[in-house]
Amino acid sequence: MTGDGDRSSIAVALPPAARWPPPILPLLLAYMSGTCSFFPATRHFIAPGLLPLALFFFALLLTHRELRKLSRKSIVIFLLAGLGYMVPALPELTRPANHILNHVQEGQTTAVQGRIFSPPRVLGDRTYYLLELESLGAASTPVTGTAQVSLYKPHPLFAAGDRVRFNKVRLKIPRNFKNPGRFDYHLFLKSKGIDVTGNISHPETMERLGRFDLPFWRTGVQQLRSRLVESMEKLFPREEAALLKAMVLGMKDSLPMKVRENYTATGLAHLMAVSGLHIGFVAAAFYFLLRPIVFFVLFRLSPDNVRAGHTRKVTAVLCLIPVLFYMVVVGPKVSSLRAGVMVIALLLAVLVDRRGSLFNAFLTAGFIILLWKPASIMSVGFQLSFIAVGGILLVFTMLSQISSDPVAKMGEPTWSQKLMPYNAAPPDPEEPFLRAIKSRGEKVLLGAALTSVTVTAVTFPVLVYQFNRVSMVGVFLNVLMVPLASILIPTVLMMTLVGTVSTALVALPAWPMLKITQLFLWLPEVVAKLPFASLFVPTPPSSWLIFYFAALFTGLLIFSTRAQYEKVGGRLQKVFVVAGLSALLLFFWPRAFHSLGDELTITAIDVGQGESLLIDFPNGEIMVMDGGGFYKNRFDVGRRIVAPFLWNRGIRKIDYMVATHSDNDHIRGLSSLLELFPVKHFLTLDKNFVDRRLRRLQKKARERGTKSMPLQANEAVVIGGVRLIPLHPTRADQPVTPNRRTDNDLSLVLRLEYKNFRMLFTGDISKKIEKKLAATAHKIEVDILKGPHHGSRFSNSRIFINAVRPDAVIFSSGYLNHMRHPHPDTMRRYSEAGVNVWRTDLHGAVKIITDGDGYEIYAHETL
Repeated sequence: MTGDGDRSSIAVALPPAARWPPPILPLLLAYMSGTCSFFPATRHFIAPGLLPLALFFFALLLTHRELRKLSRKSIVIFLLAGLGYMVPALPELTRPANHILNHVQEGQTTAVQGRIFSPPRVLGDRTYYLLELESLGAASTPVTGTAQVSLYKPHPLFAAGDRVRFNKVRLKIPRNFKNPGRFDYHLFLKSKGIDVTGNISHPETMERLGRFDLPFWRTGVQQLRSRLVESMEKLFPREEAALLKAMVLGMKDSLPMKVRENYTATGLAHLMAVSGLHIGFVAAAFYFLLRPIVFFVLFRLSPDNVRAGHTRKVTAVLCLIPVLFYMVVVGPKVSSLRAGVMVIALLLAVLVDRRGSLFNAFLTAGFIILLWKPASIMSVGFQLSFIAVGGILLVFTMLSQISSDPVAKMGEPTWSQKLMPYNAAPPDPEEPFLRAIKSRGEKVLLGAALTSVTVTAVTFPVLVYQFNRVSMVGVFLNVLMVPLASILIPTVLMMTLVGTVSTALVALPAWPMLKITQLFLWLPEVVAKLPFASLFVPTPPSSWLIFYFAALFTGLLIFSTRAQYEKVGGRLQKVFVVAGLSALLLFFWPRAFHSLGDELTITAIDVGQGESLLIDFPNGEIMVMDGGGFYKNRFDVGRRIVAPFLWNRGIRKIDYMVATHSDNDHIRGLSSLLELFPVKHFLTLDKNFVDRRLRRLQKKARERGTKSMPLQANEAVVIGGVRLIPLHPTRADQPVTPNRRTDNDLSLVLRLEYKNFRMLFTGDISKKIEKKLAATAHKIEVDILKGPHHGSRFSNSRIFINAVRPDAVIFSSGYLNHMRHPHPDTMRRYSEAGVNVWRTDLHGAVKIITDGDGYEIYAHETL
């Protein structure tokens, strides 16, 4: 079957009530095309701008089937695309003149006054307050907006309902690390309604001004949540209670990092974030609990309503009550509200007897969510929920069509016919009880397995692109854990609600729930320790998405066609094979088409106040020099910034790693990179210049199979035709002692030579070492200089600049850092020498591409 047969298989896949396309789909796609155009960070298929265009033309195609026959319907598509672009812009266009974003002076110490509406979040040694602003500065200028203020020192906590004044706070507009593949922190905070962030160093500068009346509903919700938490902590031990608070109420602050890591590694992390799955658990539990009761009551009061099938409708209405209650309990989170809208839409579809239109109800819910919160399209939670529910609906709709086919019904029932109840024969009262239990068990197991496989398959691209991590055991573990969670979550919710009145009433059912919770703690911990339980993977090329979903969709069509004993078209099979092989190739070898020409690429990564550089050699080998790091390691730069940048470039392994010296802002990130990437060689300084920090890092590298590669002063290391020559430290320099670390003046200084191109890497050397190097000016004269010590005024001396004579200098520094790097004095020296300045705090990641003769410099300041 060719051509027409391929098209007919699409129609066969869906029941008559849900013929392709669902009416709402082209409207939603048109709106999404405008929304994607507004958010420039959207992950595009092949090139920037292609995804919005693809969505727009697909909407036209679904509306008209033939683009040559455009009609007045196309006006609606154009209008919706324009609406999708305008709605996200409305908050900016309607922002009042007294909004904090119009008045904030970033990095300067100021005073703010406002009201605390929600309880503070305490994470270890950090406390976060969400402040609805009232005034700014010593003059108490009236302002509006929301600030998230953090404090790293212990202090008496303020409470929701307090009016406070913070007299010394430094405010900033949330800013992204400007690297390709980075997490959009600015959009994340914006989606939570946070306009600015701030930090306080001295708790004594904070004062409580008084109290204000919280809205009745907010007070009630906070009191209810507090009582539920108190009830849960009484019913369950500490560790089990912490897990249940995360699973049932979405409160993860008290959950140990070890448990979170276990759930991430085993593909169960979705169970700890209140989503459509959780609200679906609650809706399903109450549906099955209430349906026999409703049936009994209706049958006694009005048998005709039972015969008319109203039992299902009444039950659906009653299920809205616990769903709305659960949404209130988990709080006004965008994720729970988003999931609630989706589940309520599906319940309403049942209520109006439109089960065949569940797909339309689902798409309508998505449309409402994007109209309400357009930024949700960039939210990982929305993407995962939307794609997962859509995939499940699509697969089960196809199975229902197969199960109702007269030809497919002939012979022994298939697994899909056992699973789908739509056209099943009525239960036989003569059937033995054990056989009935077995039949029901088969349906539950098949349903759980199919749901797990479906969700894994359709959400796989989101997990790869957003987290670069794949659980190898999740698809199997979810078959067991999701059905158990569907029992655990609604049961614990009801138990804790009753426990607010009397814990004695639920003491008996608490024991089995405790054992199930202990299983949820023990099993992920055991499985996470297995080799290859999860893998970190590089980001495939954007074109991989096309091949992956083409293979997935054509595979479904082939399965559907064969299940109905029809011949599969040859074209369909060829598309499936080509798409599948292409997807596999690009996934396992994302740099398969990376040209191994004569280009050398050097990138100064934006890691804030720190330093990390990536060198991509002409032969395809990779070197990471330093890995960045934050004070007290309060933010894992290696895992959160450098690794995503490497994955975004399709890098699976690191061939060479080098630490210039032992300052935390240079080496902390390297420790995480050793855990996330195989590293072949670790370039080491002479043992006389290696302190305790570097020895610890080198030991970790050796334990992971990394080979040490000693560096000797003035002896070149050649990689892919590129020469790296260590210039400092030399044996003449004073070695480290027990009381001395590998400090700034023992930083590794490297000269890079590639044909006619030269670059100098300087670590954090001071003007003392600069003077020593300037004495050998012929060795340090280069095209590009990596500026010493982030642009400190105590480095970057005039004698050094005149000796190096660079065309350009690159500084790696943090935005509005308190050391003022690069210092204005430093900037003036380079300006007077006619040197072009590039800064990661302003320009983002700075990339140099050279063929050995000329070079070009690119920045990412718009990210």
